[in-house]
Amino acid sequence: MKWLAAALTVAGAVVACSNIPGDGPSCLETMCSMHGSCSVAGPRPVCICEPGYGGPECADCAPGFQDNDGNGFCAPACREMSCGPHERCSDASGRAVCACVVGYSRMPGGGCFFTGGPVDPDFSRPELDAWRARGRARLDPTTAVGSRRGWARFGGFGEVAQTFEMPAYADAEPLALELELDCLRGGACANTRRWLSIVFDGWLADQAFFSQGGQAIVRRICLGERAFGRVLTFGFRAYPAGPPAGDREDALIGRARFVPSRRCPEPGTVRYGDFEEGAWDADDWESAGVVEEDGTRIGRLVQTCTPRQPAVMTTSMSVPEALTQPALAFSLQGTPNELAYVEVDGARLGQVRGTGAWEDVVLCLPRSSSGLALRLGVEAAAACAPPERNVVQVDDFVLRSDPSCGGESVSDSGFEGRGPASPWYGTPYRVAVVTEPLSAHSGSSFLRLEPRCHPREEASWGSTMLQVPSRPAGATGGAALKLWYRLAAPAIVDVTAGEVGASGRRRLPMATAWTEAVFCLPSHSWGRQTGIQIDVAPVAARNGGCAPAYLDLDDLSIAPDPSCPLD
Repeated sequence: MKWLAAALTVAGAVVACSNIPGDGPSCLETMCSMHGSCSVAGPRPVCICEPGYGGPECADCAPGFQDNDGNGFCAPACREMSCGPHERCSDASGRAVCACVVGYSRMPGGGCFFTGGPVDPDFSRPELDAWRARGRARLDPTTAVGSRRGWARFGGFGEVAQTFEMPAYADAEPLALELELDCLRGGACANTRRWLSIVFDGWLADQAFFSQGGQAIVRRICLGERAFGRVLTFGFRAYPAGPPAGDREDALIGRARFVPSRRCPEPGTVRYGDFEEGAWDADDWESAGVVEEDGTRIGRLVQTCTPRQPAVMTTSMSVPEALTQPALAFSLQGTPNELAYVEVDGARLGQVRGTGAWEDVVLCLPRSSSGLALRLGVEAAAACAPPERNVVQVDDFVLRSDPSCGGESVSDSGFEGRGPASPWYGTPYRVAVVTEPLSAHSGSSFLRLEPRCHPREEASWGSTMLQVPSRPAGATGGAALKLWYRLAAPAIVDVTAGEVGASGRRRLPMATAWTEAVFCLPSHSWGRQTGIQIDVAPVAARNGGCAPAYLDLDDLSIAPDPSCPLD
């Protein structure tokens, strides 16, 4: 038993030794992973991790590292990577790699270049089955016109479209749609209207293309936000000009591709909107250009009567998608009582009457302009009465959301707006707002068109920026433009209502009291821009003179009407 006593004595000494106060920590009970080692330098044992690992036992990946393939080894995550232009990092495979974003491809020399956009942009490879055609539109890969073979042909109302993925704008660069357009065999494209819609999902951007005298044209149109960051349905829609005139009068699109363009503005901007970094385009630099005044650069247009030179400046702008009440704001100084016209994609957005002082101007944009890139133009117009010229100066063009732009189909529909800017245009001195609350149809004001007898001169008024809403569910009638009018004396009043560039007139009868007139719009007008033009001429008398007359207008609107065909 002596050996047992000795053993117990030794064991007791070991236990006692381990509990001696002041002894240091031990790594005997600390478990570190294979990516860490124990240290007892502090008050308790800790695991010191290898680079890329973390956690109490070094079994986790440290911030900036990942184990997405689950092999137990941590590798750098994308947050630690720096990629080049048009590249995005992906570490889904467990290895962080920079790759070209959607729509871009790596070239042999390095770098990612845009190769996306429409498949078969030349309409020459039907085996790819890229384009879908409907209505009086078809693909023609064999007909040769000029030096090109392969076209989308339009013989009336029809559409071609396809769907493809586009990169986010932040990953891409400014892009433009490049188009080649022609008329078959040098015709006049008589089967279609001049205005063509570019389809961006459910949004339509109208452009004036066809009926260009039978000559082929190449156009570049900047792409806005609505073309980026989505699976995009893109295409073209043409509209009939009348009964079909035969295949020889078909309109043609021969190329539709997306190309990088440094001339295209970034979303939310007007290119050179403050004129500090560059100039707008102008056909005649003597009548339109950039000048410096009080240390800042501004745009100046001078319209003279002798000689009468065009005074027009143009640039581009990209309306943000997020704007629910889109508006164009700018400053303008014009010759008193002379006019400046503001145009968007060839259609007049409104007019501004000069006061001689700098004025802050806001013109509402159609709701359908959100997310689109548009061509912006300013024109000075002189009435050619003393002082025989109109000097217009402009500056600080910006895009913004404005509470005065309520998204209605017709801006200032009751002519209650005040200030120098109007969302319509009219014959100078022959069209004016009358403020007479007791005489207006509603509100306090109405519009008066008053032609002149001596010398005989018509009065004209119009707007090309009316927005037809999308077709409402359960509509029992087609889209109609409605207005209230009063014509107390005989006059020739012709009204043209419909899509921009429409033809065909309707004559208004006399009405001594306020009377509603309804103008049915084409069935394909839903969701599109439309316009109205009214011309008033005095009635000639037997003695060679004429009887004074005027036309009053009030309360314009666009809405379904049972009297209009739905389809």
